[in-house]
Amino acid sequence: MIEKIINIMIVTLGILVAFILYRMMLKRMNRGAVNQAAYCTLYSLEKNIVDGLIEFYFITPSDMNVVFCIWKQENKVVEIRNEIFTKGGHIVRFDSNSIPDGEYFFGIQTNEQKTIKRFRIKNS
Repeated sequence: MIEKIINIMIVTLGILVAFILYRMMLKRMNRGAVNQAAYCTLYSLEKNIVDGLIEFYFITPSDMNVVFCIWKQENKVVEIRNEIFTKGGHIVRFDSNSIPDGEYFFGIQTNEQKTIKRFRIKNS
């Protein structure tokens, strides 16, 4: 009887030690992980080919400085906004008639990230 109790205690102790080692391993693996909550979310446009007034939508997780730009290849075409945005969703409007038709990239830059998406302008 006492031998059964000792065996149960040994198995229980083994399971507890394995669980603790597993938790320590998970904590060590997550040490360099990216904190997604610190990054903005940039949404794609509803239409791939746009004309006229464009509405870009993004969400900031906290108050932060965001630079919103349009690029053609690697060259910045226009910096639409460079300001501190409050936590939450934001719409940035841009009149696409001010730049020639073609394929462009739009995106946001913060201290932590640079996110870009592709789109086409066809006003004519």
